Amino acid sequence: MPFLATTDLLNAVKTALASIGLPGGQPEEKLFERVEFHENKRLKEALTQLVVTEQRVAIIVPGGHAFTNVKEGRTIRSMRRSTFDILIADRDWADNGQQAVFGGPDAIGVLTMGDLVVDHFAQNPQLGLAYVALQVEDGASITLADDEVKDSPGRECFVLAYSTPSGERVIRPTQPWAEPA
Repeated sequence: MPFLATTDLLNAVKTALASIGLPGGQPEEKLFERVEFHENKRLKEALTQLVVTEQRVAIIVPGGHAFTNVKEGRTIRSMRRSTFDILIADRDWADNGQQAVFGGPDAIGVLTMGDLVVDHFAQNPQLGLAYVALQVEDGASITLADDEVKDSPGRECFVLAYSTPSGERVIRPTQPWAEPA
């Protein structure tokens, strides 16, 4: 059984996020106007670029992999668990971010958006992929401050940390095990 390609997992997450409908919106309206990938190094820059043009955005940030290895006779079973974060932002030009966090007449709010994402993945944890079973690990509100704009309140966001099994592989050493010393 192979490990799932990381890009296949992240592409499936992107497709799933892009398919979530906007509550109270038209049937073709989606929760996120834009879903993108981004590396963690320049996250504020990516969010600034996206939020300038879009109201509701999700950014998928790859995490990493954890491996559990178990010796089974003459083989080793290696099981992999993958992680990623979903950064959610909603634009609010007034109220110092109040509507961006809690929602209001002009914004759904990142707390509600986060709840909708968690509910969606709880109902569809496998994304149509072998081995995958998405599990939310953590969620937190964050503010990405704009250091370049004086007195900027920053961009209100919510981040969800996810993990999932992503395959296993049996390793068959070709040389005999060393005798214990």
